[in-house]
Amino acid sequence: MKILAIETSCDETAIAIAEFLGSKQTPRVRVLSHIISSQAKLHAKFGGAVPNLAKREHQRNLVPIFLAGLKEGGLLEKRKSNFPREVGLSKIERILEREPELCAKFKKSILTISPPELDAIAVTYGPGLAPCLWVGVNFAKALAYLWKKPLIPVNHMAGHLFSALLRESGKENFQFSIFNFQFPALALLVSGGHTELVLVKKQWKFEIVGETLDDAAGEAFDKIARIMGFPYPGGPVISRLAEKGSPKRYSLPSPMLHSKDYNFSFSGLKTAALYLIRDITGSMSWKTKTKLTARQKADIAASFEKAAVNVLVKKTIRAAKEYKVKTVLLGGGVAANRKLRHDLETALKKELPSFRIRPLGEFPGFARPEPRHWLRTQFPSSDLCGDNALMIAAAAYFTGKKKPWTEVRVDANARMN
Repeated sequence: MKILAIETSCDETAIAIAEFLGSKQTPRVRVLSHIISSQAKLHAKFGGAVPNLAKREHQRNLVPIFLAGLKEGGLLEKRKSNFPREVGLSKIERILEREPELCAKFKKSILTISPPELDAIAVTYGPGLAPCLWVGVNFAKALAYLWKKPLIPVNHMAGHLFSALLRESGKENFQFSIFNFQFPALALLVSGGHTELVLVKKQWKFEIVGETLDDAAGEAFDKIARIMGFPYPGGPVISRLAEKGSPKRYSLPSPMLHSKDYNFSFSGLKTAALYLIRDITGSMSWKTKTKLTARQKADIAASFEKAAVNVLVKKTIRAAKEYKVKTVLLGGGVAANRKLRHDLETALKKELPSFRIRPLGEFPGFARPEPRHWLRTQFPSSDLCGDNALMIAAAAYFTGKKKPWTEVRVDANARMN
């Protein structure tokens, strides 16, 4: 199955073309194209993604990136005959009426190419920023109509979950294998907009057992970075600083650490860090650089990271025990955080002694049966932690339901279910 995937949920415009070969459950994945265009520098001066500005950039970038993806995948071919009148240009104009700049680019460039050999088109329909999502969805609908291809709407957070299942194979004819795991599984999904614990009791039946009640973990990282004078996105900066600092220098809370549920809250931690910086510098400005020394910044970053990671790991371990899971997955932009990856794996080894952690790169052999109680863990490669279209293609392959383009809608607050 060959899938073209489109991702425009926030400030990355992404296109991927992936071919899934072999077993339905554990296919090999050949990536024909995988392109991401980030708007981070554009939004940096605003301290975060601005929806209408991001929408404008998606309109400008989507067609050029799409054409580059087709060319990279060897699927770009000019039409040998004129554009067929029966397609109905007015229909395409109505589909893209909310995106006039995209519509103009579509008519100029897309109508002149032949339909590529694809089995389906997948697109993120939510959650995310509604103006951004509509650009990707309407573009996908126009393609599906023009090329008469089925459309697969994909939940963005499901994409992050499936990014953990893509294991690099190191082979030339296909780049990834799908990690074969056992149910029930538990996924910790941590990004700039969401923090969720998702239970997968049986094949692709999702249940959110815990989520943030206010700020997402990634958003808190970004805001603390902004207070300290670092540009958006600030999460990676905080992580790098934390490696040089002392997590014991300042005492910051891990909100809801001892609550009986699996929900999270990071607004209190963010406020505590804000007051700490105010006490040190005498300033609470969000727009000017604070008067912190390099050592103070590193220690604040390390203390903040410790407090945030602590609650993420502790609640994941508790949920893994309660639901007796056989697989633990990690996904989302914050999954690239080294301390989170290290502390989660260390805690799993310590707190679940009846299980073993599968070493990275080890696959079950045919000659040696797996131990009965072998807890499998899988973290995504760092370049797949952020928003990308390859994860959308993977989620579409396993969980997607093909729909007529007329039935696909945006849901900016979509939940996994």
